[in-house]
Amino acid sequence: MTVNEARELWTIVLAGGDGTRLRSLTRALHGEDLPKQFARIEADRSLLQSAVTRSLSWSFPEHVVVIVSEEREKLARGQLAPFGAVTLVPQPANLGTGPGILLPLTQVLAADPEAHVVVLPSDHFVRDEAPFRRAVSHAAARAAAHQRLVLIGAVPDLPDPQYGWIVPRADESGELYVHCFEEKPQPETARRLFERGALWNTFVLVAPAQRLWQLAEEHLPEQCRALSEVLEEHAVEDRSRVSQIYQRMPAADFSRDVLEHADGLELEPLSECGWSDWGTPERVVASLRGTSEYARFERRLHGAKLPDIPASSRS
Repeated sequence: MTVNEARELWTIVLAGGDGTRLRSLTRALHGEDLPKQFARIEADRSLLQSAVTRSLSWSFPEHVVVIVSEEREKLARGQLAPFGAVTLVPQPANLGTGPGILLPLTQVLAADPEAHVVVLPSDHFVRDEAPFRRAVSHAAARAAAHQRLVLIGAVPDLPDPQYGWIVPRADESGELYVHCFEEKPQPETARRLFERGALWNTFVLVAPAQRLWQLAEEHLPEQCRALSEVLEEHAVEDRSRVSQIYQRMPAADFSRDVLEHADGLELEPLSECGWSDWGTPERVVASLRGTSEYARFERRLHGAKLPDIPASSRS
């Protein structure tokens, strides 16, 4: 039985962002500047609810930890209520994905120091869940076997320059590792990356929780020193303490400040499954166009103009 099948994994769902790039679309859908993770863009559930539903394929509800902003805590609790024992961690400010991962990671490590964890952004669309689940399962098995961090990279179907790319290298057995990252390259560079077999960076990763913390200690020492107080004293629920720490802690981007400088990162390819990072209205339209949901989506926009993109594109 794999780690995935045993549902032994923990999941950190990242839902603390501001979602500004999709604000025009969420405003048209909801009549307010709602961060995209709370918006009901397709079907009758929010992106956050879709992400938590996805995580329950490999984690028990009590092993799912969701980070949100304090100002959206009430909304998040309402949307997460149907999931039962899911843990909500409100943060007093958005300091980027560095603290956004490390704060809920203290919750995981305090509960289970030997945990293996999936980091799952809440703004992804996945048309076919089965390949996604298989990629997480394979990544979890590799992370457990090698005690390393495994990134999941989506196999692209076009040279989109608006994505971050991962250039892979293969070892003697054919397993892939991260050679380097290319963040939002120029169009010509994106075409070369596409032709070389580079992958889109999904920022979905699987790793032993201790390994994640070790990487952060190496590359984000100031943030780890600050949050080690929370970890050592199991104080993640002490709002006043966490707020004081956030006031003196600098922002950090986990991808730019940690992953791009780390050695030995493993890479698991995600085969075609309609995956998209819904960072822009164009990507939402590209994902939904041609589906049964698209007509309903158009009606809900109350006459707002959709982005004009080629019908054949998917991002």
